[in-house]
Amino acid sequence: MCRIQIQRGSGSTSFTLEGVLVGPWVRELDRCWREEASRGAGKTVVVNLTSVSFVDAGGRELLGRMRSQGAKLEAKGCLMKSIVQEIEARQSVGGEQSEVKL
Repeated sequence: MCRIQIQRGSGSTSFTLEGVLVGPWVRELDRCWREEASRGAGKTVVVNLTSVSFVDAGGRELLGRMRSQGAKLEAKGCLMKSIVQEIEARQSVGGEQSEVKL
């Protein structure tokens, strides 16, 4: 199970996730992300992963896509920091990332 909280500010949007980001929860986060993108042009996006205990391959792919579109991934703990570093390394190998805001 995963809990997704969305906090909207005047210049930023934060997604705070808790639990495991797998299967249907990846699809739900993707839906929330797309919905937010359609309404929040120009906003900075932060994805807080500090309370996430596991991410499957689909979740990693989605987080990578979110980061490549300008989201900042925040992690705490060995596992989540490792996942975020892996995503960042994969994207830096592929070339410079241009920051896109919602």
